[in-house]
Amino acid sequence: MASALARRAGGSPAAALWAAARGFASVGSDIVSAAPGVSLQKARSWDEGVATKFSTTPLKDIFHGKKVVIFGLQGAYTGVCSQSHVPSYKNNIDKLKAKGIDSVICVAVNDPYVLNGWAEKLQAKDAVSNYSLSLYGIQCRFSTE
Repeated sequence: MASALARRAGGSPAAALWAAARGFASVGSDIVSAAPGVSLQKARSWDEGVATKFSTTPLKDIFHGKKVVIFGLQGAYTGVCSQSHVPSYKNNIDKLKAKGIDSVICVAVNDPYVLNGWAEKLQAKDAVSNYSLSLYGIQCRFSTE
């Protein structure tokens, strides 16, 4: 499946992941199986990046065995995302946790350092985990078969 997605998206790992996300994302989806080999960078400061050697986190480590709410945004510091989208999840985190949600994850196309600064500005770092979906943040290993 992954190789077909990469071909359909023109070979770009980011484009392949976006194509996959549009086609399979729904309540109860198994994201780990649908996008094997994909890793994301958690939002962090530059110093944290250096300390972790700019490591990425495989999707299986983020989602396996957990109930996760994941939402994507066009980018950090955009008006409606800053004023409505992220605050709506942040303000309802206790309700989501009461329903058995383990974590809320925001994925955006910015680099992890911009996302970190934005999360700090919104005071949302404790409620919403932010992951980078930029070319800097994705490591896709697609088969050429």
